[in-house]
Amino acid sequence: MSAFRYPSVFISHGSPMLAFGEDAFSSMLEKFAASLPKPKAVVFISAHSVSSETVHILKTDQNTIMHDFNGFPDELYEMNYQCPGEPAVADQVSQLLLKDGFQAKIDTESALDHGIWIPMKHLYPNGDVPVVRVSLPLNLTPAKILKLGHALAPLREEGVMIIASGGAVHNLRELRWSHKTLEGAAWATEFEEWLVSMLSKKDVDSIVNAEEHPHFYQAHPSQEHFLPIIATIGAALPGDQLQILNRGVEYFSLSMLCFALSAYVNPKNVESRSLH
Repeated sequence: MSAFRYPSVFISHGSPMLAFGEDAFSSMLEKFAASLPKPKAVVFISAHSVSSETVHILKTDQNTIMHDFNGFPDELYEMNYQCPGEPAVADQVSQLLLKDGFQAKIDTESALDHGIWIPMKHLYPNGDVPVVRVSLPLNLTPAKILKLGHALAPLREEGVMIIASGGAVHNLRELRWSHKTLEGAAWATEFEEWLVSMLSKKDVDSIVNAEEHPHFYQAHPSQEHFLPIIATIGAALPGDQLQILNRGVEYFSLSMLCFALSAYVNPKNVESRSLH
């Protein structure tokens, strides 16, 4: 068991343009990673690598990436990010999920989607931290996604950081691309504030049943960007603190909320509240 408990982290990965960095968001990710000992691996769940009921676990010696987006500058498609895999951790993930009653399948061929490699590019720019991608099983209920996070939680005490990426508010239909800093839509801001409030109150039931919120379906026309939040919460352990790493709505309808659940709280530039 590691002497340090690694956090369970949620990152709103926003626009692929974040790959270029040199802004407050990329700086936040860099500082957050620098505040922690380097993990032996990151187990990463992304809204852009989905499956049905079966969880696909990427087991590779060396990861590759895909540019799974369209309509962006050529320079973005020329970017690369190289990092190793960690087969031993992939096997651990499979065993933990099977033990908890999930269907699990080893995948040796897939690439890392942009919801993974773009955040990792800012967290660990040298590509020296292995990544094990775990697919998001969309056909499972939010309660089962919570249980999936719980199944992975023991890895946090064995040198592994768990990261899930999606979007706290993710409505591409109402996006206003020419106005990154435009004030967010009222419904988007209200939903983000509600989510932060529920996290602060440790109200897991309300988050798992977020579809009951009056703005849920406007904030999430489809659920794949919200479910990673539930997986992150599921991986919480007793004694964790809530750290709000970033928040705010960009492009009118994208929340950039990021948070960590951690027994270690870096007091600089974060808002911390107990989750237990």
